[in-house]
Amino acid sequence: MAANNTPEPYYSQGLRARFQVDGVRAEQAAASAGEAYADISYEIDEEKYLARAAARVKAGNLPTEVPAGWPKELTGPLVWDSSSFPDESEYVYTLSAADKAELLSALAVFKTHNLDGSKVTKATFPLPGLGKHLDAMCADVYNGRGFGIVRGLDPDDYALEDLTTVYLGISSYIAQVRGKQDQRGSMLIHVLKRGADDDEDDAYGADKPFHTDCVTDTLALFTQSLAPSGGESLLASAWTVYNHLAATRPDLLHTLAAPDWPFDTYGRDPAFYKRALMYLTSEGKLITSFSRRLLVGHDPFQPRSLNIPGLTEAQAEALDAVHFAAKQVEIKTRMVRGDLRFINNMALLHRREAFQNVPGEDAARGRHLVRIWLHNDEGMCWKLPGPLRLAWARVFEDDGEERGEHWDFAPVRNLQGKLTSVGGSCD
Repeated sequence: MAANNTPEPYYSQGLRARFQVDGVRAEQAAASAGEAYADISYEIDEEKYLARAAARVKAGNLPTEVPAGWPKELTGPLVWDSSSFPDESEYVYTLSAADKAELLSALAVFKTHNLDGSKVTKATFPLPGLGKHLDAMCADVYNGRGFGIVRGLDPDDYALEDLTTVYLGISSYIAQVRGKQDQRGSMLIHVLKRGADDDEDDAYGADKPFHTDCVTDTLALFTQSLAPSGGESLLASAWTVYNHLAATRPDLLHTLAAPDWPFDTYGRDPAFYKRALMYLTSEGKLITSFSRRLLVGHDPFQPRSLNIPGLTEAQAEALDAVHFAAKQVEIKTRMVRGDLRFINNMALLHRREAFQNVPGEDAARGRHLVRIWLHNDEGMCWKLPGPLRLAWARVFEDDGEERGEHWDFAPVRNLQGKLTSVGGSCD
């Protein structure tokens, strides 16, 4: 918040002019004060979900077909479930000794350019052998199953800055454009247990609901370190979830596709914006994009802003329905220290299970992932609908005049001793 109490702009002046977004203010002003909204929170309440679903079905008058022009069933490699990958070797590429030697050679080449570590690209980090495997993984991420894991990096083999250069170098073969993940302009987000450095008894992280990150076409996660127990990554295909809802509750697809979901900007201007959670592209591809936190808040860390719209009963049911449908088909991908995982954030949902850090241990020494938002502008990213083009532009095309870039190779603390560049699902 600025010193004169004027809210920070959510969109840069350039984006406001380019996408003509100032009309959002009129929509914000029209929000109905005191309107009753659904009782829903960040944490999943199955009993409340089942009661809401039963009440809405009993009331009747729900659409019985999918939205006009949408398919009754999606097909292709992105339609998979928990039985589809009996062997993790289908999606894990394990680095060979030759690959590791090539990474050291690429690191040496990069250093000859005397560039900042954030400037690593395929051209400055050449991987003639490994790069072919990474190109195949890129194809799988964008046009295949939607995810892949590179395994075999040992964080102890590198100085921290070199390690960051290496995993940025590998990720550049999936997508070369990296995005700003918060209002500060953080390019690397350190995903740590919130509060673990402040409260020795707060060693457990609860199960998280399914969501996507907002916004990126590929989500990259480097596993810096793991908790002693729990914290595994779970994935589900949003395309499979779509097929389940199309067959059982097509009315919920209408709700998910409606452009009236209120996203909280947390004190910025505009205070909220509205768009859909599901889109069908002109190429017939389904894109799912939402953060539960931005829709309902995340108490006590980030409560929903006051005086902005909440969710309707239909929206609350649809949001929970996506979670429970995803749980029916989820897969648990084993996590190993040093893993670098790439997830198609347009087509897959993800969550993590509960975990336990060592009580009293610094948060950065427990479960610690480094998150990167990637955009492939070389023809791999799907054709985005208008509202998502604006969202992508804010992350990947920011001109830097209003938000700088911050590359925190390690978590940093502010003057109050709190960890910064520690992220939730998205900003």
